[in-house]
Amino acid sequence: MTDATLTLDGLEQITGTVETGGDYARLRADTTLDESGIAGSPEGRLTIDGRSERVILENYRALEGSGCEITLRRIQPEPR
Repeated sequence: MTDATLTLDGLEQITGTVETGGDYARLRADTTLDESGIAGSPEGRLTIDGRSERVILENYRALEGSGCEITLRRIQPEPR
């Protein structure tokens, strides 16, 4: 897993670890989010190793205990 930062429209940045595969990325973070707030912010940017790409929120789930897992659909990786 790699460190990453997710910025969804209208919300604070979320940092965590990410694993990518094809058109999807799964971010695990130590924070939880207000599900009503995240529902209104389906698009954003995911930054991994200094590269930023557009993403769409596919799924959010709070993890038992603390933290969350966010599944994102990658729109198109930005050219390097």
